[in-house]
Amino acid sequence: MSLSSILAGKTEKDKAFREILLSVEPGRSDYYTLSGKKPFSDEYILRVPNALENDQNSSLVGTAFDYMARFRIAKLIKYEYIATDLVAYHGMYKLRKLPDIQEYYLGKYKPWEEKIKKVVMSRKQLAELYEIAVHLAKLEQIYRAGINPEDVDLEYLFNEPAPADVMNELEMMMAVFEENFMIPEIIKKNSSVSFNPNFGIASQLVEGADADIYINGTLYDFKTTKDKALKKKDNLQMIGYYLLDELSYYSGSEEYDFGYYHSIDRIAFYKARYGEVEYYDVLKRFTTDTLKEKLMKLAEYFNGNEGHLIGYIGFGDVRGALLKLEKLRKGEFEIYTIPINM
Repeated sequence: MSLSSILAGKTEKDKAFREILLSVEPGRSDYYTLSGKKPFSDEYILRVPNALENDQNSSLVGTAFDYMARFRIAKLIKYEYIATDLVAYHGMYKLRKLPDIQEYYLGKYKPWEEKIKKVVMSRKQLAELYEIAVHLAKLEQIYRAGINPEDVDLEYLFNEPAPADVMNELEMMMAVFEENFMIPEIIKKNSSVSFNPNFGIASQLVEGADADIYINGTLYDFKTTKDKALKKKDNLQMIGYYLLDELSYYSGSEEYDFGYYHSIDRIAFYKARYGEVEYYDVLKRFTTDTLKEKLMKLAEYFNGNEGHLIGYIGFGDVRGALLKLEKLRKGEFEIYTIPINM
């Protein structure tokens, strides 16, 4: 189970979770763009056409772009730990029992980590990381797609060069990203940034939930598809992240050492092929009463359905978290931050 699998699930339990989100799902007209264009519309200009020879490489490009975008942001804010605990590493770990994996880890993966840090913390060009980003994307796919390690071609993962069309699209997307995202209206050198943010206790409850990036109160989801439409799955996932983050706060994530609260004010999609950013102010939708109601319903949903929280191996205080969740379920809490209804 994960947030994405719950949203795609067909059980009564899955439907009950979706109903909680559907009741606060934003519509197209609730969004606005940084450029001033009508969101999700034909007013967008396609800057990076999809010219991939193999459609199966679309997801590879998307994941590789996610890495490159984060590397670029890390370079701006001088974050030297960007190569630490990448999702790709979890793919590497999944392969740990294969006979030659230690050789690949020491000979390939560790040098990639070192190269990333060197480029990010110096004046070297980010283009030096395109090839590495594609390899990391392949490893992340191993982790997320549930692929059997014994079916993996290590030569493909670690040595096969990225296709020329994949590299070309990455280069074009990064040029558009530089022009439309790396701007003061979105990010500055002193911005508060969280890479691949998760949602503490709430992420444990759904057995996996992590977003692309958090910057100064806004949670961003990077999209590399040429589709301009607002997809229900994406919409619900982002509003789900917001509620999970609030649930994390009110169930004591920081207090019980499960992770940080991000204080999300907006959710946003960045369309990499168009250079457009679509924003939704979550505080428009949620009054204190609405937020409390949804958190109570989520706590009820997770009652007896605690996912990875039960059996959690880490520093977190599971008992404390469960007691807080019980109070949430009963409504024995107050909303501390009053949303601004615009």
